[in-house]
Amino acid sequence: MIRRRTWRSLYAVMERDRAGLRVLPGLRNGLGILIPLVWGLNSGHLLSGIGVAVGALVAGFAGNAGTARRRLRTMLFATAWMSVTTFVGALAGHDAWLIVLVVTLCGWLAGMMLGVSQPSGQVGLLATNALILISTSPQPLAGALYRMSLVACGGLLQTALMLMVDLVRPESAEAQSVSNVYRKLGSYAASPSRPSDLALASSLVEASDFLRDSYMPRRRRKRLYRLLDSAEQIRMYVVALAEIARGRAYAQELGDAAFASEILRQCAPIFAALGDHVWLIARGDRRAQPLMYILERASEELSAIARGAKGIERKEETAAHVEAMARSLMALRDDLVQPGVRPLPPEAMQTAASKIQQAWLSLRSHMTWNSGIFRHAIRAAIAIGIGETLAFVLPWPHAYWVPLTANIILRPDFTSTFTRGIARVLGTLGGLLLATVLLVAVPDRTGMFASACIVVFGSLMYMLVTYNYALFSCALTALMVVLLSLFERQAPIPTMADRMLATLVGSALAMVIYLLWPTWQHQQVNRALALAVDRERDYFRGVLAVFAEGNKGSPRKLARERQAVRVSRTNAAGAVRQVLAEPVAPPVRPHIMVAILVGMHRFSDTLLSLEAYTWEGRAARGLTQEERELVAWIDRALTALADGLRSGERELVIDRTGELWGRRSVQRHVETLEMNWRELDVIARAVVRLYHVIQTLARLTHEIDSDDGEAASTS
Repeated sequence: MIRRRTWRSLYAVMERDRAGLRVLPGLRNGLGILIPLVWGLNSGHLLSGIGVAVGALVAGFAGNAGTARRRLRTMLFATAWMSVTTFVGALAGHDAWLIVLVVTLCGWLAGMMLGVSQPSGQVGLLATNALILISTSPQPLAGALYRMSLVACGGLLQTALMLMVDLVRPESAEAQSVSNVYRKLGSYAASPSRPSDLALASSLVEASDFLRDSYMPRRRRKRLYRLLDSAEQIRMYVVALAEIARGRAYAQELGDAAFASEILRQCAPIFAALGDHVWLIARGDRRAQPLMYILERASEELSAIARGAKGIERKEETAAHVEAMARSLMALRDDLVQPGVRPLPPEAMQTAASKIQQAWLSLRSHMTWNSGIFRHAIRAAIAIGIGETLAFVLPWPHAYWVPLTANIILRPDFTSTFTRGIARVLGTLGGLLLATVLLVAVPDRTGMFASACIVVFGSLMYMLVTYNYALFSCALTALMVVLLSLFERQAPIPTMADRMLATLVGSALAMVIYLLWPTWQHQQVNRALALAVDRERDYFRGVLAVFAEGNKGSPRKLARERQAVRVSRTNAAGAVRQVLAEPVAPPVRPHIMVAILVGMHRFSDTLLSLEAYTWEGRAARGLTQEERELVAWIDRALTALADGLRSGERELVIDRTGELWGRRSVQRHVETLEMNWRELDVIARAVVRLYHVIQTLARLTHEIDSDDGEAASTS
């Protein structure tokens, strides 16, 4: 098992994320580095130009992804923090023990900032590295102020470039995220599968997050919100049709699988076309008018198909979903033709003060020993403090690469830390060799070649930061080697050997400190799974309340519960992946964790189908007494499953009311309903399916009658 996981970690080093290749931000940030270098060369103040370029370098990382508002906020924060650390590092560098203390404190703050957001943590990491580098060349007060001003100018330059590029860009990040939702919806309709559904769910979470954090004009945001709301609604009908097309036991006799598949196949290009025209729609561009005609024609054709299927056995239920989808497309078309009717949701009206308050509350919530972020911050502070002490004690001229490497490698989880460690060593070796060979092969007395290398390696670094960490480390190391060569003026080959040795020591230091006080994900995975079950139960209650109370409920409330299910299930899936890569055996068997994720996915699909049924106006009846008892049993079972996962006990499902899993009355109701399966409607069949999903999880977690549990899972 350990050997398999080790090979999995080595494979992760070479893994590439094609969607993470950021060409435009790389070129833009490279330009931000080029401008001060050109100024420095032309004015004869190359070192000052490099100081400005360093500020632009760090700010560029903060503006690499996200909405314009988020990038602006993060870049200004990065510029301010970087300026402060530069000033402090230049002053404190005279006193070895003072700089050790300051670097340790800065490393702890940077680790804690991961609890606020990933970009904040990245900014903290880079500012800490800048503090370490600047402290190697201490300055008096005037020199420290001068360096701080150079870094601030570089950060503001990079921020200004980001805003200028955004003004001329043909499409915003918000529109791209909504466009991605429709493309994923088209992919799912063309080929319904669990991976494509998970990709669609992730894109919905990202688009909702982007639209909440935006300063786009209100009219454009309203159109994008309308498109996103429509995608949410259409997704319910698509999932309902996919359930029929895939032959789910609770739906296959209520619909024609071939008919449902054909409808999905015809709708896929419509969704893709919507994705291609999102930005034109948001701007109100006349070039989007043909799409309005396509939506109108598609709606009419789907309505005609639905009318033609009425009265035909096994097609009538499927036709109801088709008719509902047609109405949704027509409503979307009408709203886009006459925009401005719907207000922005409350979550889109957050002020800067409320966001700062949320960040502070998030930071405070991690101030506990049980928090993985807090433990990571302590580990980072210890590793950087020891590394900085070694930099003063060891007789190596480039020992400051020890704390630099330890800071970059340490992450909150085992998988990222050790994968990064391997990638960092490989990337550093490649970067050292590449930069050293270039500096030796090309004589450069004016600094022009070195400046060109800085721009090239800097641009590549931004492009590769989310593509592949080993390649990113190679570009980053080569960049640092060239930058430092302009200051140090030392022999390249011995310098390369010193840096490589310091990198190996820093990597070993980070890994040893992590292993001495690890934060194993398997200690946290139960909470993530429990939260996913809790959110699924909340959504279950919301959907079933529509039938129990005989009303349509609150669309906004159900939408929030749906989104909470997506976020919690995505987080739980990520936690389980990390557990499977760890070298220690988790307390919960891997097949049980995967079974819970799969079970919750099936559970959610069924609820989406039921919710689609309600918005189609077909929830004409309430729940029968038998169905109410089944619903109550499922609710208690989900609560018991979540509580058992949260408590971490070996038996994950705890019955607080007595023999929950063995209640004969509930089983008799299910048997009775299944005996009359052909006469049941969608509501009854869905309730039975939800029961079987939970019953299967109960048997798996109790390790009772596993064969029957597998048989039940196929229903």
